[in-house]
Amino acid sequence: MARSKAFDPGERLEKARDLFWEKGYHATSMQDLVEAMRLNRGSIYDTYGDKHALFMQCLTNYGADTLEDYKAAAVDAPSPIKAVECIIRRAMDRAIEEGKACMVVKSSFELAEGDKEVHSVLKKDGARLIKVCEELLAKAQAAGEIPAERDTVMLANFIVASFTGLWQTNIISNNKKLVRQMADFLIEVVRH
Repeated sequence: MARSKAFDPGERLEKARDLFWEKGYHATSMQDLVEAMRLNRGSIYDTYGDKHALFMQCLTNYGADTLEDYKAAAVDAPSPIKAVECIIRRAMDRAIEEGKACMVVKSSFELAEGDKEVHSVLKKDGARLIKVCEELLAKAQAAGEIPAERDTVMLANFIVASFTGLWQTNIISNNKKLVRQMADFLIEVVRH
């Protein structure tokens, strides 16, 4: 019979996620993880696997949580186009509130080019968010909220790609007003 864990694996996973998010994958050592998670190496390996497996769990959970956050932001919107606007505004709020790069964006630049597993997870997560936006845009188009000739798939891809710019602008310029203006401009582009 297996012993129950004396710690909450989900809570400790969040600590690892926050550390990877802050430092990046390569700059995070196993000793950093031991200290942040307050677990010994054996417990980390037994529960989560090696550093890469732990990172993948963190990245997967972050992506799922982010998608749910965007969906929740849109759920009570009075129309499909307003739902898209809510998602854009939520991305803007996250860029401003978090004050650092989105973990997905950071991992894209650090790892996705050379790590097939990271690339695959990020591609799937991105596709899910694009699909949510595309479905809302198609409904908005059917309701006459956006022009009929707009390519909703391309527009959804453009919206999600623009989120990276919100984070980058907030980090580089530290100008919340500019980030808000960029989100407003993105909404105008989507509507027209």
